[in-house]
Amino acid sequence: MKTIKTLLLLLIISLFSCDSNDDEVTPDPVDPSTTLDGFTYNENNANPTFYETSNAYIEIDEDNDDAYPLAPDYYSFFFLNGRLLDNDTDINGTSDEVLLSVNTTQFVVLSVQVATHPSLQTGIPPTAGNTYVASSNDSNVVTDLQVDSSSPQTFINIDGTNVEFGEGNEANSTIYNPATLGHSVTINAINIDNTNPANSTIDVDYTFVNTSGELISGHYEGTLGVFED
Repeated sequence: MKTIKTLLLLLIISLFSCDSNDDEVTPDPVDPSTTLDGFTYNENNANPTFYETSNAYIEIDEDNDDAYPLAPDYYSFFFLNGRLLDNDTDINGTSDEVLLSVNTTQFVVLSVQVATHPSLQTGIPPTAGNTYVASSNDSNVVTDLQVDSSSPQTFINIDGTNVEFGEGNEANSTIYNPATLGHSVTINAINIDNTNPANSTIDVDYTFVNTSGELISGHYEGTLGVFED
């Protein structure tokens, strides 16, 4: 593992490839039978459709490909209704950067590049009360996602359950590619529990604009997984 010479080091040591998600959504305080955990696709900016997401992850990339050696290159925020697995070792011949549980059908990734955020360039990680502009590189939204099994199949034990992972099938999914501008991540609260990672949580709002100019806005409040690339 490469070294990050900041307070982020403690986070990495404690939560390296840690999946603390619980597959649960947070009930809406106004109507507990519903949830705000998910994103709304506003077709033609007039016809909203809500997609639930029950889990969130932060990927910390520290390849040191930019001009800020004391900080990661970027932070990627993932929101989905399944599980995510770092795939640095190309498990079972797969090649995607991350694998997804085969039950995943909704997926969001927003990449926050350190190079465009002076507040992140000294190594201080994203913090509560701040909004970060997400890059049009490596950011997208997918609905009706199809995840194909690997060959041989890939099963990972998570909390006592064998979860099957595979790779997303772009040809059989609905992918919204990013416009040049309009993507953001607002962190309302974040708690990284180094003693008990299962208690780590995040409260976040985000926006995404696709190439048709349609707004996708989302919210997530709940458990959190963190991994290093």
